[in-house]
Amino acid sequence: MIKTEFPITNKFLDIKEMFKTGITDMEVFEDLTGDLLVDLAILTENGHSGDDIIEGIKLDLWKDRVWHLVERAGILPEYKDEDEEDTIIQQLNDEDWYADSNEFDGEDEPKNKTFTYDPRYGF
Repeated sequence: MIKTEFPITNKFLDIKEMFKTGITDMEVFEDLTGDLLVDLAILTENGHSGDDIIEGIKLDLWKDRVWHLVERAGILPEYKDEDEEDTIIQQLNDEDWYADSNEFDGEDEPKNKTFTYDPRYGF
């Protein structure tokens, strides 16, 4: 494996090689991709935008490359659990879902509301 002077590039090349040759240890692959995604997230948190060039490549492209390998490796969980979706739909269809809630009774609202303009907040 060719190593470069760039740590993100080296991590990506390791992950890519592992994917191309067949992932024999999924836990190691998950750890490596997770570590690289954390590095990219830290760059984003430190103020780098997606168009910033990191080791010769745009930050957004780095994220896309890693995410693509994660998706193709099949290590992402299913987006929705159908049983959970059915439960939510049933709760929304139940016409008494709010019956036990005091949230909608309005008793906590003051009777005589007076609104004043506060220039600090713009209203």
